[in-house]
Amino acid sequence: MSSPFRTSDRSPSSQRSTPSRALPNGNKRVNGYHRSHRDSLANDSPSRQLVEDLGRMLINDDRIFQRSLDEQTSAQERLHREALELARAKHEEVCASADRARERVELEIEKERRRREDEEKRAVERARRELEEQKLTEQRRQVEEQRAREEERKKQESLKREQDDAKRRLETQKQQEEQQKAQRERQEKEEAGHKARQESEARERLAQTERERQKAVQQPQAPAPQVNGNGTAASRPTPSAAPSAPQQAPSAAANIPQGLVSSVEDRESVHRKYLDLHKRLKHMREHVIEECKKVPGLKDQVSEWRRTIQKCCGQISKGATDEVKANNKKVTLQIVAQLDAAANVANPLIDITQYLVQNQQPPGANSQGPAALLFLLNHFAKNIIGQFISESSVDPKSADPIGLLATIIFARPQYLFNGQSLIDILWAKYHKHCPVLFGISGSERTKEGRSKLGWGIDLGSNSYVRDQEHYDRMSGLGAGFAAITLRDFSKSQNRNPAPNRTYWESLARIVNTPAQDVQPTHFIVLKAMVNNSVPRIISTFGGAGVAMLRQALIYFPNEKGPQDERGRKLPAVTAVQAMPMVLQRDLHLTL
Repeated sequence: MSSPFRTSDRSPSSQRSTPSRALPNGNKRVNGYHRSHRDSLANDSPSRQLVEDLGRMLINDDRIFQRSLDEQTSAQERLHREALELARAKHEEVCASADRARERVELEIEKERRRREDEEKRAVERARRELEEQKLTEQRRQVEEQRAREEERKKQESLKREQDDAKRRLETQKQQEEQQKAQRERQEKEEAGHKARQESEARERLAQTERERQKAVQQPQAPAPQVNGNGTAASRPTPSAAPSAPQQAPSAAANIPQGLVSSVEDRESVHRKYLDLHKRLKHMREHVIEECKKVPGLKDQVSEWRRTIQKCCGQISKGATDEVKANNKKVTLQIVAQLDAAANVANPLIDITQYLVQNQQPPGANSQGPAALLFLLNHFAKNIIGQFISESSVDPKSADPIGLLATIIFARPQYLFNGQSLIDILWAKYHKHCPVLFGISGSERTKEGRSKLGWGIDLGSNSYVRDQEHYDRMSGLGAGFAAITLRDFSKSQNRNPAPNRTYWESLARIVNTPAQDVQPTHFIVLKAMVNNSVPRIISTFGGAGVAMLRQALIYFPNEKGPQDERGRKLPAVTAVQAMPMVLQRDLHLTL
């Protein structure tokens, strides 16, 4: 019997040889018969017939036996093949089941891996938040310690000032007495000189009168009086006639050029225009997105540009090393590439003049511009404000490269509209988030005793409580405003979109705020505008900048700084009052 796992090409009958049958005498038969016996029986007919019959019977039996073996072998082979097919099908089923089990296990492993990754990300995010909270807590603690040290120092300085004031009062009194004495001496000298002049003039008049009397005696006939062109007699001046008094000099207010002084109504009107622009920019975003959907693939492309600009704005670094400068230049070029691509999009178009507060377009100029560029510039301005609030509030020095990036972008000729910068988009966001920069003072008091500008007020005790979030926002925006408006464009071919006078006007509006309208927010913003910007202020405005700093850091907090119920200056005010000493210590600048 052949193996069920091996198939032979030969039939069962061919695989098996017919056994040889031995005769009793030990001779092998040939074809079933022995030759000698066959020869011996050749002449015996009955015997021969019997032998032949017996041979045929044996041959038939052998054939039947062989046929039976072949049938059994074929049946066994069929059974083996069926068993093999069944085993193969079972094997395939087991393999398929194993594949499914393997895929299921792989999916479970992938799910578990993703779950672990998500947990790790959440753990990292929690750790980052905890670290940020620890940093904020540490910063608050340092601020509190700084405030305590500042209060202690102020107490000592107050005591010292009282002693110095007493000395100064004595010295002042002594100086006043000396000045009064010197003034009395000057007055006595002036009176003596005046009397001498009067006596001299009197003697001269008497001599003149005597000479005229003698002439009259010598010439009794007086000449006819001279006549003016209008027929009236012309009078001769007498020696005692005093010269005409000089004209009064015009007042200082009359010498102020137009445009440097604005009324509250004018400032509020401009402020409302920028707030309206801020609202229109919100509607513009939705409108541009809908219009971009009409152009195949444009919406996805604009979204990709927007994400790239947002990522690049977060990659701006502070520092003066070559590596930092190279990185910031690379980031700037990436932003420029996105904006250039948007500027080359022909459709959709939008009326740009709707987003200019100070429309300086020439008459008859085309008002249509690329909507994609306006959309991205608005998003860029939003990111700039966000960077000031999130980064510059913690580290004011980080505002400088961000402000430089803003001025570079809004000054590029490719993004001007008929020669006019679109920086009004950025100023609209500043008007929304920090109106005190533009001379707008709102009430910080609400019904709940919580300030709309971030300051809490206890209506019962009328005491201010600083809100750290508001402090950070205003500090970041103030530092950013200085970084934008104190840029030097003397070596640039482009026009400065935020001229230096913008900084001067903003600081002047804060300092000139009426005392009853001054709020702690003014001092927070003022400190942020001046801190880290003094060298640039002096290089930009010269001696006038020093005078401006003296007015802002000394006279303004001393004369208009709000106080608590105990008559003490608020922390925001004392922080500004301490800045002159810091400038003298760090920059050797005496105000």
